Amino acid sequence: MNSEDLLKEISKTLTKHKVEKLSKIAAKGEVSVTSVIELTFYHEPAIAFRAAWILEHILIHAPKRFFADLETFLSAYPKQKNQSCRRHYSKIMMARNVYDRLENMSAEIIDSVVETTFEWLIDEQTPVAVKVNCLDILFLFRKKYDWIADELKPQVEFLLKDGSAAMQSRGKRILKKLERKA
Repeated sequence: MNSEDLLKEISKTLTKHKVEKLSKIAAKGEVSVTSVIELTFYHEPAIAFRAAWILEHILIHAPKRFFADLETFLSAYPKQKNQSCRRHYSKIMMARNVYDRLENMSAEIIDSVVETTFEWLIDEQTPVAVKVNCLDILFLFRKKYDWIADELKPQVEFLLKDGSAAMQSRGKRILKKLERKA
C-alpha cells in the first residue's frame, strides 16, 4: 500500500477495526509515517481526521516506526489547524513514551510544542477534549520548565469556573497533582 492507496482508503468512512488494520499496514512500513502526517493536513477535514486517527494508532502498534519520524511530527504539531486532528495530535503528545524521547530534540522544537499547547489551551475555539489533553501535556512539561506549573495552575482554575464535566474532572486532577508537587 502506498500513500495514494491510503488516501483512497481513508476517503471512505472508517470503523475502529479499519483504523487498526490501516495503522498496522502503515506500521509495517508500507506507508511512511511522514506520509500519514502529511495526510493530517489534507484539505478535506474528514480525511485529515482519519489520517490523524491512524497516526495515533501507529504510535500504539509500532512506536519504533513512529519515533523514527518523531521530529517530523513535532514540527507538524504547531502547524495543525484542524481541531479534529488536534485531538489526536494532543493524545499523541500526552503519551509518556513520546515525552521521554524529547531529550534528543532541540530546545526550539520543544519550546514550539509548549507554546502551541498553551495556545490551544487558552483558545476559546478549542474543543474540550483537546483542552483537557493540553492540561496533561503541560503537566508533563512542568519538569522541563519550572514556570509551567506557575502558569498552569491559574489557567486550570479559570477553566474550572465554567468548565464542562470533562474539564472539571481533569482540571481538578491536575490541580491535585500540582499541589502534591509543590
